Amino acid sequence: MMKVNTGDTIRGYDFKPMVGREDCFVEGVVLGINSKMGYNAYEIEVTKDSWSDAECKGRVGKIVFVPVEVAFMDYAGRVINLSRI
Repeated sequence: MMKVNTGDTIRGYDFKPMVGREDCFVEGVVLGINSKMGYNAYEIEVTKDSWSDAECKGRVGKIVFVPVEVAFMDYAGRVINLSRI
């Protein structure tokens, strides 16, 4: 499992990046790792939402849960620790 600490900034993809399709992801500061949702997840405060723009802030400023692992369609790079690149 990737090393992630409270305070790190991560990027979590909603869908696997593919040629010909815009990337869909959130980036944010890790507030903790917990299982409030019934699965292990990074709890983050969103600082960037790939689908937001000047008119629509999307998930920016909100608290979201990014699963640590998913059973179906997981892939290497689904979650990236931007603090460690």
